[in-house]
Amino acid sequence: MPEMKPSLEVNDNNLGNSFRFQRCGWPNDSDKWHFHPEYELHQIVRTSGKLFIGDNVLNFRPGSLFLIGPYTPHNFVSDARSGAVVPERDLILQFRKEWIEASANVLTELRLLRPAFDEAVFGVEYGGETQQAVYGLMNRIDSEEPLERLISFMRIIDHLKQCRRKTVLGTSRYFIDMRTASLRRFNKVVDYIHEHIEEDVSMEEAADLVGMSYKMFSRWFIECTGIGFRRYVIKTRINKSCEYLFSTSRSIQEICYLVGFNNVSNYNRLFRQVIGVTPSEFRRKSQEAQEYEFPLEGFAAA
Repeated sequence: MPEMKPSLEVNDNNLGNSFRFQRCGWPNDSDKWHFHPEYELHQIVRTSGKLFIGDNVLNFRPGSLFLIGPYTPHNFVSDARSGAVVPERDLILQFRKEWIEASANVLTELRLLRPAFDEAVFGVEYGGETQQAVYGLMNRIDSEEPLERLISFMRIIDHLKQCRRKTVLGTSRYFIDMRTASLRRFNKVVDYIHEHIEEDVSMEEAADLVGMSYKMFSRWFIECTGIGFRRYVIKTRINKSCEYLFSTSRSIQEICYLVGFNNVSNYNRLFRQVIGVTPSEFRRKSQEAQEYEFPLEGFAAA
């Protein structure tokens, strides 16, 4: 697995069109814990693995379909053998909230699609026939003429809105609130947490780093993330330990200390609180997942 960079980053894609479509291989430059101002519709074509999104860890496999909201931190990690290269792992559509809102002000019919975007603040996973229908539209969109592309895009969003088998992924406001946060300041804090993940992470030092008093920093951090600083550090450590459990053969005890916990029993207890299973159960379930090939013929556009 490529080494993940510690910073949350805004990926400024400089979108010149209404939306952007990409066919992405694995590994690639976006394989890191990151966020961006665009909505991102992400469909897996090949490999299984883990999606780290906000404070949640999910399985993905070929066909998996996720809509991720603006500024929601996420990372897709494939369970592929070391050194493996997958030429096309995902199909991705990215688009800006401002474009959707402006379009809905002109074309009133588009207001019916707003619920599909509102629920994507934390991310949504879509299942059933929606995966198949969206794949058929996504797989041909880059070969269409501009007007056909726009029509296909609207059909894709309509499929998401009508999907009955969907799960909202977030359970708390674990995303970057751009109304209250300075990205550069927040990135300094996140860098500090990751750089000291094996040590004591001090809220006092983090506050000094961005020139705030302890009390002011505590309030500001909750406004930015929806959770307290110490809880954020715990969840960051748990998520990092999930990556080690998923992609390495290191012992649970070794991983415990690598991510900054002082004893294994406390690590096990907190891991279960956050993830819902013990570290050993998480590893076992991860190892049961096999690499799949996407049944392209079953998802071919009609």
